[in-house]
Amino acid sequence: MSGCRGSVEEDEVPRIHIWYPGKVEPESIAAVEHSIEEESVSWVIQSGPNNDPVAMAHKAAIASSLGIGVCVTPDSRIVIHDERLQEDDPVFDNSETTPEQAERLGSNAARLAKGIPLKPISD
Repeated sequence: MSGCRGSVEEDEVPRIHIWYPGKVEPESIAAVEHSIEEESVSWVIQSGPNNDPVAMAHKAAIASSLGIGVCVTPDSRIVIHDERLQEDDPVFDNSETTPEQAERLGSNAARLAKGIPLKPISD
């Protein structure tokens, strides 16, 4: 599958946008990235403005041709947004996310893009 880090301005591949605040990529991104790949959906990871995670996820969704955006913070907060929703109403907003939850959230971001049923986040 097709993952990318950095700018994809000249790339026509539809992708989920995964943004993180600051310059250091959070550890949780690896689990999100892996599960999106398992669902066979393309993605791009890039640093975004150091901003509110819900607003970042919404802006990432608007930037994504698939309409799905994810924000992952250094403290393991993961927010998934759909461009069709109001900015303050994300699909998921999970704080202190475990690696297993991060994988399920990544899978659900891909499933949103594909229009198939979502997985439960916790057991």
